[in-house]
Amino acid sequence: MITEITSCSITSEAIILEGTNLETIFTAEDLYEELEAEPVKFVFDRHKNGGACMKYLWKVCGSQKRCKNAKSMGEKLEKLVGCILSLSENFIDR
Repeated sequence: MITEITSCSITSEAIILEGTNLETIFTAEDLYEELEAEPVKFVFDRHKNGGACMKYLWKVCGSQKRCKNAKSMGEKLEKLVGCILSLSENFIDR
């Protein structure tokens, strides 16, 4: 899902990225129609599956130029705010 990240929350249990679903705008039939992009929340469990979510986020951060100079994982994640990313729908909080 193509998403513009609007906020990042880091807890001891999960990383939560909130954003705007841009696919609704990109796939509209009428490109001149004013559409409101729907909010979406991605939750990445820090401990599930041996930290697989954290590895996924490491790769996501690695693909973003603005994250390259960050010294810590937390700093890299916070720099995702404002980025347009393609994130797996498996992590959507429904």
